[in-house]
Amino acid sequence: MAYNLDAASITTLQTLGLLDGQFKQVADGVAEDRYALWLGSGISFERVDGLKQVISRVLEFLRGQIDFGGNSCRFQNALDETLDLAGLTPEELAQIDFHTEFAFWSNSDAIITRLHNKYAQLLDVQVSGEDSDYLLWHGIDIASTFANPDIEPDVEHLCLAVLIEEGAVSEIATANWDGLIERAAKELSPEQSQITVCVKPEDLRAPKSRARLYKFHGCAESAVKDEAGYRRFLIGRQSQIHGWASKPENALIVNSLVSVLASKPTLMVGLSAQDANIQALFAFAANQIMPWPWPGDRPSYIFSENRIGRDQRGILENVYGDSYTTQTRDEIEASSLIRAYAKPLLIALVLHVLCSKLRRLSDLAPSQLSVPDKEELHSGIIILRNQIASAEDGDRLSLVRNIIRISSNVIGLFRDGELGPEPRGYNPVTSTPIHQLATERGLSASGLKEAAVALGLLGIGVREGLWELQAKAAENDSERAIQISSDNAHLKLLFVANSQVALNLEVGDEQICASKTVVIYSSEIAPRFTRSPHSTPGRTGKRARREVSIKRLLGDSDNFQELMQNFRTELAL
Repeated sequence: MAYNLDAASITTLQTLGLLDGQFKQVADGVAEDRYALWLGSGISFERVDGLKQVISRVLEFLRGQIDFGGNSCRFQNALDETLDLAGLTPEELAQIDFHTEFAFWSNSDAIITRLHNKYAQLLDVQVSGEDSDYLLWHGIDIASTFANPDIEPDVEHLCLAVLIEEGAVSEIATANWDGLIERAAKELSPEQSQITVCVKPEDLRAPKSRARLYKFHGCAESAVKDEAGYRRFLIGRQSQIHGWASKPENALIVNSLVSVLASKPTLMVGLSAQDANIQALFAFAANQIMPWPWPGDRPSYIFSENRIGRDQRGILENVYGDSYTTQTRDEIEASSLIRAYAKPLLIALVLHVLCSKLRRLSDLAPSQLSVPDKEELHSGIIILRNQIASAEDGDRLSLVRNIIRISSNVIGLFRDGELGPEPRGYNPVTSTPIHQLATERGLSASGLKEAAVALGLLGIGVREGLWELQAKAAENDSERAIQISSDNAHLKLLFVANSQVALNLEVGDEQICASKTVVIYSSEIAPRFTRSPHSTPGRTGKRARREVSIKRLLGDSDNFQELMQNFRTELAL
């Protein structure tokens, strides 16, 4: 089973197995917006430079400015200090030719390795006559490295944006400087960003969007746009990290993060938690404000890692206090570790949230179905979910973009008879978390409940081999429908909330509602009137498109077996 798989090799489908099993309470908690996400550099690993590249850049920056003709050079002095920090022996120092680029030093890899866990001390090295953050700002080159507008969001950022759109994540804290989460959110909601970014205390006064993103180590894009206002909030030097929580200007952000830690359990993704200020925040929230019990109704601290490391263990020991003993340690650590890194975990969470909403919506549809009947519909929706997860084929970015595009198109056609927003926008199933669905105003008239029933029925048909489903993120509008195929037919499958939406669809593109189409209505189907008195009389040899009303089928069916049989009859595949 997936529990023994490596976090780097686990598939999305196997990760869903974890979320359906051992970590079901965590996954359900995310769907209910119970968890706060704490994110680290791991979610941007393939988009912006990691520590290895940053360290190399800083050392080369210093070396490249050495004045070899002078008696004493301030850049040489600073570089010597960094090499002392790396603990080089006299023999290793003798191997270095300072006229040669750092990348070509024979011991460059060894130096980087030794400085990897001392990066904050490295950035604290001072260059005479320069600002204290000189290496952080200029040596790293914040603008081109972390605020480059040409860098596109990756899988993790897009998944986070979807979870925000679906109302599943409203509190996010990150030590990352880059703006890729914000960029992904803007891509999915071009007209209005769904994120309020909080770097300094004044930002907390901004109107809250669907989610609040606390960038407690600063924001590169904000610093580049407003250097005077945001540069000093970039945290990377050890002296900054140690003094961060005690600085008056950080008090409101610190208090807000403590409130988040005390009020919501934590899901930590791509974050090593090695920084002292992060460790201190978790300990203070648990010990001084309100501790999380163990065992509780769900795990309070979850790490997306391959194993529990020293820093994560330190957090667990501090936050669980007396509950963390030699007898409970192994159990606590096992319940706190999801062996899946950011990409498979976040994709799986997106699919879990979408599937959970659809299952809940199918339960809410007016019908005579029993609880076991509704569970059967649930299984059909899960089958479709797993079919999507199985299609990752090594290209997770394409998978995520296809999920976004196809689901957005289907929902756009369903609600309005129009395609999703351009160029890459997203239509959420609902913007509220799952536990609020039953009381969401307008839900009864939306048709979502009946559409969810239809998806469950289609999934059962896939399981029984009655038909196959395929969805494409095609550029041609008329090809963006779901395709349904059997031994006897190959048709387009469209979902519409009501007859008005179907009319909008037909007016917008007659081909998309042509004869080889099944249109599934959530509501009753309004009578169709002759469009012209000059229509061709008699038979034309073309079969009219097939139309199915889920509302009528639910009213005519006493149980799941009848419902499925009636659905098959209407599809006539």
